[in-house]
This record gives sequence, C-alpha cells and structure tokens, in this order.
Amino acid sequence: MDKLKQQLAQQIAAAKAALEKGDLDEATKHREAAEQTQKAIEEWTKLNGMTPAPADPMRPMLPGSAGKVLPVLPGNPEPDAQKTADPNTSAAKAVYATRFGDTPGAVKAILSDLYGSEQNAIDLYWMQKTAFVKYLRYGDAELDREERKALKTLVFTPEAIKAAMAQGVDDVKTLKTTMVEAVDTLGGYTVPVDFQANVIERLPGFTVVRPHALRISTSSNAVEMPKATGGDSQYTTAVRETWVDETPTATQAETNLTFGMERVDINTAMATAPLSKNLAEDNAFDIGAYLAEKFAEAAAINEDNTFLTGIGNGRPEGILPGSVNGLSLTAITSSQSATIEWDDIVDLIGAPDSQYRNNMIFIMEKATATHLAKQKDGQGQYLWRERFGDNVSARSQQLMGFPVEEQEAMPSLASSAYVAIFGDLRGYLIADRVGMSVQRYDDSTTASTNTFKYVMRRRLGGQTIEPWRFAVLRCGA
Repeated sequence: MDKLKQQLAQQIAAAKAALEKGDLDEATKHREAAEQTQKAIEEWTKLNGMTPAPADPMRPMLPGSAGKVLPVLPGNPEPDAQKTADPNTSAAKAVYATRFGDTPGAVKAILSDLYGSEQNAIDLYWMQKTAFVKYLRYGDAELDREERKALKTLVFTPEAIKAAMAQGVDDVKTLKTTMVEAVDTLGGYTVPVDFQANVIERLPGFTVVRPHALRISTSSNAVEMPKATGGDSQYTTAVRETWVDETPTATQAETNLTFGMERVDINTAMATAPLSKNLAEDNAFDIGAYLAEKFAEAAAINEDNTFLTGIGNGRPEGILPGSVNGLSLTAITSSQSATIEWDDIVDLIGAPDSQYRNNMIFIMEKATATHLAKQKDGQGQYLWRERFGDNVSARSQQLMGFPVEEQEAMPSLASSAYVAIFGDLRGYLIADRVGMSVQRYDDSTTASTNTFKYVMRRRLGGQTIEPWRFAVLRCGA
C-alpha cells in the first residue's frame, strides 16, 4: 500500500510538472496513470476490510506453502492443486492493470497459452515480485520450491508479447523456447519485468547513444533487419521516380528494389553491485530500487563506450569499431596533423546528404570540445558563440546549431585519430533481449566486509544499420 501511495504522489507531481512546462499531452498521460493507481489503492483498501470465510483445501498444502496458494507454472501438471501467490487476487490484478493497462484480446490468448490463463500470468507476476525481494534480502535458502520455480520462469508481460508479435513472433512455441533459453543462458534468478524496466529506463540518463538510437525489445538470440541495397549517397535504394512525359535514362529507370539482411547478434553483459548486509536486511530500505539504480550506473558507461567503439566478437559493434572507421563511414580529414580547425567542422556538417541532417548531433571527447571552444576569430572573439552566450539562458551545448554530446570513449586529438562523429543515431540499433537475471553471493570474500554481492546478467545487441546517417572527422596524419 505504501508503495502505491508513493507511486501516486510521483505521478501527480509529474503531471503538475508537465503542465508547468506547457506539455498537456504528457500531463494527461501522468494524470491517467494516477487515476489507475488511485483505483488500485481503493481496491486494496476494500479488500483489507473484508474477512474471508475459511475454505477447505482441495488437498493438503505443500510443505512450506501454508497460507498461500501457488500459480500455475509452465510445465506443472496439476493446475487444480495450484494456489495464488497472494490471497488478495483482485488487488494483484488491479496493480497489474495499473502497470500494463488493458490487455488486448490477442495478447490475452497468448498469455493463456503460456500460463494456463491470464489470471495465472498475473499471479505468477505477483509471486515473482515478492519472491525476488525475499531472495535479495535473505538469499536462496529462505525460498520455498514454488518461489524458486517462479524465479526461474521468464514472465512475459503484455508489453513483451506485443513487442514479440511486432517482430513476427506469432507462435507460442517460440516464446516458450525463449523462456527456457533465458534461464539456461543467464543463470541465477530471472528478475521481474518491473526491475528490468527500471534498469533500462534509467540507462538513458547516463548515456549518449541510447537516448538517440533506434531501440527495440526482442525475444530472439539475434535480430535481422531488412537492409535496402543498390542506392547511392542521396538515394538509399535503387528505386527512382520518372515523369510520364520523359524518356528515362538507364539510371533514371532503375526500379529494382533489392534487400539484404543486417544481422544484429545478442550478447551477454554483466554488472556487479555490493551492498551492506545491514541495508539488505532492513525492510524499510527499497532494495530493488537501489540495485536497479546501481546496475544502471554500472551498465550505462560500459554500454555507451561499446556502442561507440566496440569491436563486436561477443559484444556490440560500435560506430567506430576499435576507434577506427571500420564501417567506411563518410570521412573528413583535417588539414593539420593531430588537431582540427573550425573549417573542418564546417566540412563535417556538409559531409552527409542534407535529407539526413535534421536529427544529427556531434559526439566528441570533452578535450576535443574544449579545443574547439578556445578557437577565436581575428578580433579575439570566440567562434563557438553558442557555448559562450551573453547570458546563461543564451548559452547552449550546441555547435553551429547542432547538439554536442561529450563522451570520453571517443578518441583524443592525435595523428590520424577519428575524433568526432556527426550523425543521426537512429541509424544505430540497440536490441534489448527480454529477460534479465540477478545472482546473490555471500561467501568468504564478502563476509569479512559485512556485504552481499549482486551480479546482474542481461542480454543486448548493438550495431550500425544505416551508415549513411553518419560522418566522421579525422585528424591529419
């Protein structure tokens, strides 16, 4: 109940903040979410005031399961002996609806095929949430058999199923295979979808590439994206339009649209977070939110570096793999050795074709940005006027009208180094695979420091899929 009240307060505050900014659509979204949370609170209150009549169990309760009824888990052959993870099933359903909204009929059918019924999916979701917090605080020894089974199950949510359907996964067998693969590949215990979402949602706050890139969620081990071929620097394909009263030339007449496939492999990444045992065992401490934040911090810097300069081979391939122009992106070379001049930035902006330029940004190391910021004209005035406006409100992190992102994984100024990217990051694909796991360690290495160690495993891929959206600046030799 306290968590719901806290969520309601945050939603109301967000709605008011959006109104103050003049964003009516955003304010409406937060207000509607707050209304759903308020309904969940009211439902919870009603249920707490009810006294259930004692019921005779259909058969003896399983050892360690007194007082709770367990959901149908995939592969469990006796659904009539199962019980719900929480006696307040309606409250669980209300919270589920608040989190995921109304479930479309097609998604309900898939949930029913996977878990026996939509209600079983809700119960499993609820059990997994409570069992996960219990595992984080007290470890594996305190979990009963059904809680372990719930934490070894990948619980697809309506959002995950809709994403899978959008990518062409239209059979339950594929999703069931994914459920098994996620557990077998990751190890540890599968985290509830809320925890995974919290980690992923926090990542853009620490990163340069993810907020601007094309992002998808997948249930596959690899993503294949259609890639149009046969174009040139202006056209992305071989398709051309001709006017009916013209006699087209051979080049104009090209209408053969051909496609290749760009394969983006899904890789495994790990992050470790220590936590004092005193905090872990304190019920007032929100251990899930704390670990989500720490995992996001650890993952964000590493993934951002990889999206820029990763070499592939078990990790995402960056825009500048290995800090070189391995993808043969359009390149501008400065006239000076180991440095760049103002005119080089002008040339870099003009390198991509104009139709791709609207959403482009600069990415460079902070030392490179500082080098540019120091350049002056013949009257001693700074050339980067946007960075040094007459007043605070006039200053911006823009260069010639385009946003600048500083990222320390970018190469430093040096002979032949690729020191700046100018691009539309929608040409870079990030694929987050459904399923994340956490493993808790308490051994001789942690006992002496009064800490637990938590290891997160997640799976994701990244790759440039539209190279024509990028240009790079190289220092002279």
